[in-house]
Amino acid sequence: MDYTMSEDNRHEITMRPYVLGSFVVKYNLPMKMIDEINKAYDEANDLEKWNDRLAGKIAEENLVNDLMTDKMKEIFLGCFQAYMKHIQKPYWVPTLNTVWINEMRANEYNPFHYHTSEETDLGLSSVLVLKKPTTYGKEVTKPEDPCNGMLEFVGGQQDTLSISQLRVNAQPGEFFVFPYTMLHGVYPFNGTEETRRTLSYNCDLLRPPKEEE
Repeated sequence: MDYTMSEDNRHEITMRPYVLGSFVVKYNLPMKMIDEINKAYDEANDLEKWNDRLAGKIAEENLVNDLMTDKMKEIFLGCFQAYMKHIQKPYWVPTLNTVWINEMRANEYNPFHYHTSEETDLGLSSVLVLKKPTTYGKEVTKPEDPCNGMLEFVGGQQDTLSISQLRVNAQPGEFFVFPYTMLHGVYPFNGTEETRRTLSYNCDLLRPPKEEE
């Protein structure tokens, strides 16, 4: 974004910030799609448990690849492709991998972790909020700086003037995309029987096939 400051209409100073390092990009997906995913999950039977593949201290974590319609896959893939264009690396080929849902209850949590793939070391992961409790409960201290139920990203920058962490109170429909290597986690909450439901989609980044000579 360009900002213009003027003094007596004689001097104009324009500014454009440049950010180095990894990006977290937030999309707002249609609530119709969120409702469709929630309905499909609520009605599903015999989902494959995915706990052993994940870092979370969450009892209900299920693989949901079979619940994704072609339209849903198209939307998710489009977001990953747009991310690669935004960071000016459109030559990598985004390829959808596993997708799962975390049904997080009070006192459960997701420790800080990163994602991997059996196919490649390079990829994008994501968090889509499907529903959240009306309250995350009482903060033990510093209620003006809440952590309960929050999603947090750690960028790894240690420079004094850099932004090294990002904590968000993610809302239903918000879809966050970030590199496999970025540390992220979710803090526990309390004081409610409601659940915090999120979907995560892994997307491998593959090298484009070499053109035949």
